[in-house]
Amino acid sequence: MTAFGGTANYRPLHPNDAEMIARRSTVLRTVLLLVIVFFVLFCLFGYYYQPAEEGNSARNQYLADGASHEALLRRLKTILNCNTASNGYQLEMHGDHYLLRNFYAPERTFNCYETITYTTHADYTFLDNVVPLLERWLAPISIALYAPGDDFGRSVALIQYLLDCHQKRALVREYVSFHLYFEFEHLPQHPLAYYREKITVPQDCSNATIAWNTLLSQDDDLTPTFRALNNLTYPVNVGRNVARSSAVTHFVLASDIELYPSPNFIPMFLRMIAHPFYQYTLHSPSVYVLPVFEVAEDVPVPGDKSQLLELLERGDAIKFHLNICSNCHTVPGYAEWLTAIKYDLTMDIHVTSKREGAYASWEPIYVGTKHEPEYDERLSWEGKADKMTQGYIMCIMGYDFHVLDNGFLVHRPGIKTMAQANRPPQQAKQRSFMRKTIAHEIAALYGQREGCKI
Repeated sequence: MTAFGGTANYRPLHPNDAEMIARRSTVLRTVLLLVIVFFVLFCLFGYYYQPAEEGNSARNQYLADGASHEALLRRLKTILNCNTASNGYQLEMHGDHYLLRNFYAPERTFNCYETITYTTHADYTFLDNVVPLLERWLAPISIALYAPGDDFGRSVALIQYLLDCHQKRALVREYVSFHLYFEFEHLPQHPLAYYREKITVPQDCSNATIAWNTLLSQDDDLTPTFRALNNLTYPVNVGRNVARSSAVTHFVLASDIELYPSPNFIPMFLRMIAHPFYQYTLHSPSVYVLPVFEVAEDVPVPGDKSQLLELLERGDAIKFHLNICSNCHTVPGYAEWLTAIKYDLTMDIHVTSKREGAYASWEPIYVGTKHEPEYDERLSWEGKADKMTQGYIMCIMGYDFHVLDNGFLVHRPGIKTMAQANRPPQQAKQRSFMRKTIAHEIAALYGQREGCKI
C-alpha cells in the first residue's frame, strides 16, 4: 500500500456534508461582497459628502466652520511640508536688471500652506487691472513691474494711488506685493531711498487721481512711456520669474494681469488637494490647469461656470486666443469640460494629460509651485510664444497636467484679433532663436522625449 493509497483515515463525503459546505461557501461570499460594497459606499460618501450650506453663504461649510477650516490648515501644513519665505525688501541684481524685491509688501502675512499666490507681471499702464483681479482672488498677489528710466517714478506714483486713494485701497494694502525691475542702463531719476520714503508718505488724493487718469489714458501720444520712446522690448519672462519667486506661498498661479480667475477658486482647490484621493498628485511632477476664455467688450466677466457656459452659448465668449492660436489654449477633454457642471463649491480633476501629441503646442496656465522650470528670460513679449520653452521642458520631464473641472480664467473684456496680435518681424526672429539655440540647450540639459516639441 502506498502512502496515497490508504483510506483508513478518511470517510466518504456524505451528501449532507456537501450541501453544508456549499451553504457556508455561499454565506462567506455574500458576507465578503457586502463588506466590499459597504467599504466602497463609505469611501464614496466620505468623498462626495458636502455639509449643507446655511443661508446664502458663498463658502462651503468646511471653510465656513472655524474648526473645519483649522483642520484643513493643519492637514495642508502636514502634506505640503513647506517653508514660508520672507517678504522683506531687497535690492538685487537679476540678470541684466536691478530688482527691488518687495518694494511694497502687503500688511497681511500668510503661512506658505494656507492659500495661493497669484503671480503676474506688467508695466504701469496695466495697473488698472489690479483691483478687478483682487476682488475675484481675495488672496496674495505678487506683481513684478517693469519700470525702466522715467517709468519708475510713474510706477511708484500709481502704486501710491492704489495704496492711498483707490476705493479698494484696503484690499490692495492687505494682499498685494510690488516688485520693480529695470535694466542697468535705465536707472530711475532719483536715488532709490527717495522712492522708498515717498511710498510711506500719505498722498494728496486729488493730485494722485489726476496722475492716475492721465497715465492710464489710452492716448499713447499724450503720455508715452519711457519704454515706447526708447523702443524697448518687454522682458515678460523676467517679470514672470520675479513675481513667482517672490511669492510666500507653496502654491502659485502664474498668470497674466488681464486674466481674471473664477471666484471661490482657492477654497475649492485647497479642499481638493487636502483630500486623500488627490494626494498622489503631490508626489509626481504635476500642475493644475485652468481653461482660459475671452468675452466681448461690453460683457461682464462671468462669476461662475454656469454664467460662462451661457456666454459661450450666446457667442459672447470664446476660448482664449481662438482667433490667434486655438491649439495653444484648448485643454484636453474640452467638450466634456463644458458638460461638467457643478452646483456646489467643489472641485475635481477633470482629465489628466501630457503636453504631447495634439497638445504639443499647448501653453497652459496652471497652479503649480515655485519649483517648476523657470521661464526663459531671453524671450520677449513682442516675439510671442514666450512660454513654449518652459512647456517643452515640462514635457521632457514627464509632467502631468491636471485640468480642473470647476475653475477658469477670463481675459479682461475685449476679444483680440489676429491683426492686433501679429508682430511678424519679432515673431520670426524669436521662433528661429528658440529652434536653433534654445532647443539645443534644452536637449543638452534635459535630454529629449518622444512626442515633445518646442
